[in-house]
Order: sequence, then structure tokens, then C-alpha cells
Amino acid sequence: MPTTATIDRDQRDGIYEVVRNHLGAIGDVWIAFEENEDFEVAERLGREFGEDFRLLADIGWSPKEERRAFALTMPALELIALLDRLSEEAERVLVGSAAERESERSDAATRSRFQLGLDACEELLVDLDEAGRGKA
Repeated sequence: MPTTATIDRDQRDGIYEVVRNHLGAIGDVWIAFEENEDFEVAERLGREFGEDFRLLADIGWSPKEERRAFALTMPALELIALLDRLSEEAERVLVGSAAERESERSDAATRSRFQLGLDACEELLVDLDEAGRGKA
């Protein structure tokens, strides 16, 4: 598959943290599908988790990766939508409620990784936007 974008290890680690956090809610698919019979939410969540898995195929599933660069092979429009979603999620975690912020202060490393994820998403979105305008 052709490379849409390439990220470095720090960007990867930040994005990985946000994806990993999102995947922690994978049980919500079952709740929406079986308990609430909210098939629209179940479908949306299923698509989102599928995107997360697709990204993990490029950046690796392990928390630690030895590679220095990671080629992202998702089509540009899909990658942009995914990065928008991950960016919003990172912002929600970083801004969060007072209780969440207090809890996160105790884990500055996690907060730092979320900030790396947010920064990486925003940088990639700018790069992809500029590349898209160059093709137009």
C-alpha cells in the first residue's frame, strides 16, 4: 500500500496512547448492541474501533516499538477523519473534569503522552491538508 504520511516515534507514541485509551471502551459496542439495542451507536463505535485497529496495523500493537519511522497507509480522507476523532478525544481527556484532571496529575507521563498524541494529530492534519491543496 502506498504511504499517505510518515510519523516519528514520538508522534507514534502519542497517537498510540490515544488509540489505546479509545480501545478501552470497546465493551460499549456490546452494551449499545445488546443491552440498549442502539444499533446506530453500535455501528458508529464498530467503525471507530475498526479504524483504530487499521491504524495499529501501521504503528504496531505493542506499547514499545523499535522503529524510528512509521508509514501510515490509510487513504488520506480516512486518515484525516481518524485524526480528527483522535484529536477530539485527546482534547477531552486533557481538558476533562476537575476530578479527571486531578487524577491525571498523578500520572504526568500519561498526560504527556496524550499531549503528544494531540500534537501529532494536529501536525498530521496540517500536513495532509497542505498535501491535499497541492493536488487540487
